[in-house]
Amino acid sequence: MENSQDYIINQWLKTYEPINEIAKTEDIHIESVSETVKNLALQRTGFENLGMKYITDKGWYRQYQYMLLLKSESEIDEQRLTNYDWLDGLCDWLAEKNAKKDFPILEENKKVIEVSCANALNYEESEDGAISVYYLQLYFNIRKEK
Repeated sequence: MENSQDYIINQWLKTYEPINEIAKTEDIHIESVSETVKNLALQRTGFENLGMKYITDKGWYRQYQYMLLLKSESEIDEQRLTNYDWLDGLCDWLAEKNAKKDFPILEENKKVIEVSCANALNYEESEDGAISVYYLQLYFNIRKEK
C-alpha cells in the first residue's frame, strides 16, 4: 500500500501543516470520514484521459480526480466561515506547490505534472446542523511513460 498512488498523494497532502491540526490523532482516511468530529478523508472520484503533447509520446496522461472531505463543527456561521477559510488555504497551498512544481514523487515511470482544486462546498450536514462534511475537488494530472 505504501507505494500506491493514492497513499503517496495522501501522505503528500499531510505536508500541509494545517492538515495536521485536523488529522492530529488520525491519518487522512481513505474513502470516508470517521465518526469523530474533526477529520479528513480522501476519496478518488475517477480519472479522465488527457491528450498527449506529441503523437510520438508513449504511455498515457490522465487527470486523477479526488474529493477531500473535511468533517467539522458548523453550528454557527463563524465555524462555517472558518471551515471555508481552511479549504481556501489548502487551495492556496496547492497553487504554490503547482507554481514551484513541488509534487508528490510517484513510481519511477509516473510523474505528477500539475495539481489544482475547485468547488469548496458544504457537502452534507447533520440533522441539527452542528456538524458538516465539506468537499473540495482535487485534480492531479499524471503522466506515465513507457
